[in-house]
Amino acid sequence: MSMESEVHRPLADYSANIWEDILTHFSKSELETIDMLKEKHSTLKEAVTESFMASKENQIENIKFIDALCRLGISYHFEIDIIEQLGYAFNSLDFNQLIRHDECDLYTVGLLFQVFRQFGFKLSADVFEKFKGEDGKFKEHLVADASGILSLYEASQWNTRGEDIIDQALAFSSCHLKEILFQSIPQHLAVRIKNALKHPYHKGISRIETRKYISYYEAEEKRDAVLLEFAKIDFNMLQKLHRKELACVTRWYEAMEIKSKVTYTRHRVAEAYLWSIGAYFEPQYSQARVKTAIALIIFTMLDDTYDAYGTMEELEIFTDAIEKYSICKT
Repeated sequence: MSMESEVHRPLADYSANIWEDILTHFSKSELETIDMLKEKHSTLKEAVTESFMASKENQIENIKFIDALCRLGISYHFEIDIIEQLGYAFNSLDFNQLIRHDECDLYTVGLLFQVFRQFGFKLSADVFEKFKGEDGKFKEHLVADASGILSLYEASQWNTRGEDIIDQALAFSSCHLKEILFQSIPQHLAVRIKNALKHPYHKGISRIETRKYISYYEAEEKRDAVLLEFAKIDFNMLQKLHRKELACVTRWYEAMEIKSKVTYTRHRVAEAYLWSIGAYFEPQYSQARVKTAIALIIFTMLDDTYDAYGTMEELEIFTDAIEKYSICKT
């Protein structure tokens, strides 16, 4: 009997990999499809840019446009202009007074609050004071506005410590959103509310949240057809780039023969790549995504070595070797 067979190893019973090989390859036909989309993408971007610049004439509409760009996953094309315009509006006395005016409804104030805080501008929570009654509670008639309550709920996710009114807004909106789900509201709005209650969009993986919002926006009566088409094409082009990157990571994984040489580790290439997508999805970070995914695969192997293979004696030696290793040494 060999020495290896006498060693008791704490092998874990990991579930099988659920991803099919189709996710790890990228065909020439898909590359040709990208080339066909590029010209249309460029034309639509020009049109969206024109609409974005035109929206500057009305600061409220401008920020609503920015919100749509963010949720549709295309704000990265306009980052400099967005920061510029938000900074100008945030420092404008007239704009701050406009937000607090009675004509600015709950939906709008909630949306403005979200956008400003999302980009690092700490709009005061007192913009919601006008929606409270003499008893210090949010007015009950607001419940009739499903979109407004959803906007208030999403705004309350951007609270900071000590903002009591935002804490009240969260309790009020979350309670009533659950009730609104039993009312007669558009199907896409109901789905959006359910998803928001389960997981606020800005806390999710941006590509997944973008895909969801495209379907919500497509069902809206007042949707911008050009903006929607641009968002769809941009999403598809990025998705093809992401698939190409995943194929690259998979080829590295197969070339390293990890499945045959490190048999006890988890086969989680797609999951490792998804982590990198969650960190940054924009096209300019392509190399970073590939390297991050590879690093995560290596970390997974190390983790499994400790949890599902090495004995205590082996791991003490292994740990000592890792602690002594330094890439800075000459």
